[in-house]
Amino acid sequence: MRVLPIYLAPFLFVACTTPEIPVEDTLVNTAHLERLYEAIPNGDTPLGTIWIYCEAPDYHLVADADEGFTCVDDVSRALVFYCRRFKSNPTHEYQEKIRTLAEFLFYMQSANGFFYNFLLPGPEINKTHQNSQAIPSWWSWRAFWALSELNLLDTPELGELQTRARQVMDLLVQRMQILCMDSGDPVVFDGISVPGCLAELGADQVGVMLMGLANYYQINPSEKIKALILSFGDLLLQVQHGDADTWPHYAIMSWRNEWHAWGNSQAYALLKAGHALQHAPFIQAGLNEARFFYPYCMEKGFMNGFKVAQGTDSLEMLDFRPFPQIAYGIRPMVFASLEAFSITGDTTYAEIAGNLAKWFFGNNPAAQAMYDPSTGRTFDGIGSPTDINFNSGAESTIEALLTIQALEQVPEARGVLNKSKVGPQINRILDFAESSSMVSL
Repeated sequence: MRVLPIYLAPFLFVACTTPEIPVEDTLVNTAHLERLYEAIPNGDTPLGTIWIYCEAPDYHLVADADEGFTCVDDVSRALVFYCRRFKSNPTHEYQEKIRTLAEFLFYMQSANGFFYNFLLPGPEINKTHQNSQAIPSWWSWRAFWALSELNLLDTPELGELQTRARQVMDLLVQRMQILCMDSGDPVVFDGISVPGCLAELGADQVGVMLMGLANYYQINPSEKIKALILSFGDLLLQVQHGDADTWPHYAIMSWRNEWHAWGNSQAYALLKAGHALQHAPFIQAGLNEARFFYPYCMEKGFMNGFKVAQGTDSLEMLDFRPFPQIAYGIRPMVFASLEAFSITGDTTYAEIAGNLAKWFFGNNPAAQAMYDPSTGRTFDGIGSPTDINFNSGAESTIEALLTIQALEQVPEARGVLNKSKVGPQINRILDFAESSSMVSL
């Protein structure tokens, strides 16, 4: 992998603050998320839940008999959203949602440190579904990330909750430390060598772990946590391929020799971890993917995934999948691009973030606005240029809200949105952005 030289020292850690957007001018509409939220009784401690499924055309809530009605995956997403929302709008309502959502996560943790995922009515933890085992998997890492975001809040009223969250995270970190202690012998897929550990765990899951660990390091800086971050991050560097001119243009693989859009948080994770540790190789890897691979994705009309194979003289693409396209495939790229801008101050990354976010407002293969600011709904996906899934479940809803929430903090990114595509409401926001100035500290 050829690394482009970039001189990070003069602007490596740029901290930016932006003026608050008036509430009436925000595109973030929580109405549909509020519909999905329900606090259910559990003795004296209500549990905050988020309904997984919500079906068109009347948008009724749906439970799945096999899974349940709510899950750690989506409650974690919601907790991240409300923690970030609380920073700019510290209301009692958001504080209580943070409290109940965190209580749900506490309720779902197993004695072994990992999390069950699905909850049945009762409340009864679903311990039999294959995606609800208390094992090192996606839902455990998302819970860790969400609780780490909770612990970044400077709010005395949440102090006791943060202490409990810290204890939950401490146990999970102990479990992380025994994962990939030995990266294992490389495994080859279609001629592409992958560290043995990633062949089973997946770079995509390691990315989510790193997102939480970068926050955890701010809470609990130690040489052990630093070493853990460095070891996981180094694994991700080994599955980045191509360069500025050579396909796949610095894409960091998600699973073995495959890149998939959903959950592709590897670049964002490396940027966060690199920022936390002031570790230039991680930052450079994340910058490269954002600067060169994301524009390639947009040129392709976005995509669902592909595999990389070793050809005779160059890397080749296998199993290219343009669809389905979902909000969860866009948000990680926007996060990475905004983090790249935060670190470097280079508006190229803010522009990439804004252009990526246009997917929600009609710049996609179906030419369909996927997020509706008037209702807060986000459609569940694009199956083809003529096939839209008009359901609006938790994942799509929250991933869109997280994207727009982050974008609205950066006038340079927000201003890229095409006014003609998103109507008068975005015009008001853009006008406000243009009349405000960013302050760098």
